Amino acid sequence: MKIIIKIFLISISILYSKDFTVSDPPMLYIYHFVSYDTTSILLHEGEQDESKSKILRFPLFNKNDVSSEGNFVLGKPLDPKLVSAMVTSAVAKNPHINIAGESIQRRIKTDNFMNLVKSYEYPKRTDFIFIGEINTLASQYEVDLKLIDVSTQNIIASEFFELEFQSLKNLRSQINSIVSPLMNKIITPFVGSVYIRVDSTSRQKIRWDDISIRPLKSVVGSRNLDTKNSDYAPYQTMAMSPNFLETHNQILSQFLSSDYKQVVNYENISTFLAGDYRIQAFLKNNENPFITDFTVLAGDLNEIHITLPLPKDSDGDGIIDDLDACPQEPGVPNKDPILNGCPVPKNAGNITILNIWDGLGFEILKLDNETSSLIIFGSKKNSQLVIESAPYEYMINLENNSVTIFDLPLGKYLRNSYANTEERFPGKQYVSLFADSDTLSLEENKQEVKTVIADQDLIKGREVVIYFDPFSPEVDHEYRLFVDHSLFAVATIVGELHILGMPFNYEGKLKVIRKDFEEAIIEIKPSTKKSYHLAELTIPLE
Repeated sequence: MKIIIKIFLISISILYSKDFTVSDPPMLYIYHFVSYDTTSILLHEGEQDESKSKILRFPLFNKNDVSSEGNFVLGKPLDPKLVSAMVTSAVAKNPHINIAGESIQRRIKTDNFMNLVKSYEYPKRTDFIFIGEINTLASQYEVDLKLIDVSTQNIIASEFFELEFQSLKNLRSQINSIVSPLMNKIITPFVGSVYIRVDSTSRQKIRWDDISIRPLKSVVGSRNLDTKNSDYAPYQTMAMSPNFLETHNQILSQFLSSDYKQVVNYENISTFLAGDYRIQAFLKNNENPFITDFTVLAGDLNEIHITLPLPKDSDGDGIIDDLDACPQEPGVPNKDPILNGCPVPKNAGNITILNIWDGLGFEILKLDNETSSLIIFGSKKNSQLVIESAPYEYMINLENNSVTIFDLPLGKYLRNSYANTEERFPGKQYVSLFADSDTLSLEENKQEVKTVIADQDLIKGREVVIYFDPFSPEVDHEYRLFVDHSLFAVATIVGELHILGMPFNYEGKLKVIRKDFEEAIIEIKPSTKKSYHLAELTIPLE
């Protein structure tokens, strides 16, 4: 007993193309399965009386199962439309393949899109054709599927499987297991992968879960048309595939792993046909979405770099408009949001520092309740006066060794002065003991306050040596030294400091401060001899 159902290739005029892109994807034609034979069933009365046996012929069985009992020898046909439908469904799981063929038209008759489908001239751009054969042998089916390359007229793949009559529930899984690899074989040379990379402008704004992508061109029938916004398809992102972390490490290692993710569709397919696309990535807080075009190259890991325009700074003062309380007028930073980015308040005064002698360092601190903040510092070396007072303006008068800082906010200030350190050997610095401070108060608008630095008192005294643990290797690693709560030295890039002119009868404490570490307290006793001390500055503040 045997049923043979064949699908034959029809000679058609075809436009061949082997370079598939998203605007010209592979077209696969699935012909409708057709039956050309009847099925015979032998009903027999046993070996003793074969004269009563009968042969019944049926044009084609119904889909209803026919049970076999006793003396029934059963052959059960496989519905060709069912096989064709399952092949089509298996092909359709691959988003890169377009499906054509009369099989669709004959099987689907009520859908609204059929008139459109029927208007397409599919055969003119068909790339591949599925043909098949179903054999019914004994108690099982043999299903043979062949994939033909139309341009070469070659069978590029031929697969078959066997299926017991009572195992039709396995038909779909069998077809899927064969068709899916065949589809991948077709498109693999023409697909690439895509990942999104963000930067500082978009890192905190992108919604990784809301990505839409559409090709710029799409084939409709025999025409290549521009797509529309309605053609956007939703995509999602996931962590980069471990394979790419290995094969593209030289590229990906340049960025934080949190700044890039791979793009996949909602069927978890991570490949794109080569070609041109447009992405729409939505942002937090209903900001306008990021939209850009990108190109996928076959075989590559293709990047979409999301970079947003820098925040607007209308007045150019370095404070973005969103945080600038005075966006149209250049100003200065302020911890108070109401004043941040605004010009210096009109209620301001000036401070003039007098008697700045050679070898002197000085600073001005703003006093606010119990806190203080350094706002101005400077020094004079080799008759050159250098000062840092941003954002406040200043004017130097070399004739009377003074500097005036303008438009300081009203309030209380502290001026500290100390001798500059001198490096005589690498890591070894010397400083004369000198400390002078003055508390200042600006109480009225346009008030000017003057503060005079004391002359250096070259007191004869002994030498005190302080070794620092650790050695301060960078300019930013400062050690600030105090005597009786007065700053007398600021040292950087130093391992030991030699203090000159320590009074022989001095008894008290020296304090060394390193930022973010516990301070070191050094006991000084009266003496006429040189003394050595260790400042341990290795214990972090809790």
